[in-house]
Amino acid sequence: MDNLERIDRYLSGEMDASEKQAFDAEVAANPQLAEELALQRDMNTFLRGKDRRDALQNQLKNIGGDYFKTVEESAKIVQMPRRRLRWMIAASAAAVIVTLIVWQFLFSPSLYDQYATYAPLALAEKSATTITDWSQTESAFNSGDYRTAEAQLTQYLTENPNDQLARLYLGICKMELNQLAEAQQIFQSFEDADASIKDYADWYLALSYLKAKDEESCRRILQRITPASSLYEQANSLLSKL
Repeated sequence: MDNLERIDRYLSGEMDASEKQAFDAEVAANPQLAEELALQRDMNTFLRGKDRRDALQNQLKNIGGDYFKTVEESAKIVQMPRRRLRWMIAASAAAVIVTLIVWQFLFSPSLYDQYATYAPLALAEKSATTITDWSQTESAFNSGDYRTAEAQLTQYLTENPNDQLARLYLGICKMELNQLAEAQQIFQSFEDADASIKDYADWYLALSYLKAKDEESCRRILQRITPASSLYEQANSLLSKL
């Protein structure tokens, strides 16, 4: 079974708990496999929005077809005055510009979407001694079902309140669900945490401000990430685009 097929089974939740645990361990040890997994997850996210984009694309085509058909039929009936013809040409040009702007907006990922990528969530191994099977929580998060993951992570944290990584992922869920104030409160709670996790909390806090279109706060948080951090290059890259 090749990596693509295994990744598809992983993201669709078809793996059982033991197979998924083994796959998570392989992802953690294999950067190339982790990159392939992140790429496939991004593609799945893109495809979920494809129907909406296709619908608008068809609508734009229909609008354009009906418009130019009307102009053509009118031209067969009467000769259009030059002033009106100039106005129609200008209106057509404006319509094309608006269409291009809408097209670019829909098909170009936002700055937030370009940087908001996450490592797979892994709870099953840490909670192997508990009664509850948390593999469904992993599957929900890793497949982009953030609403389900948020509810289950909230429950998980009532049983494991000291699990900082799970709390970080709960903040990510809330950020993806546009519960930005709650997400920011979670990320800010890592102020006194170990640097290895605080840097990630700062990174996601900056992304939450980016999603809220608060670029000033986003810059301020990104500037706190030091050259010693593994996220420093990403932070600098985002800073250069703000």
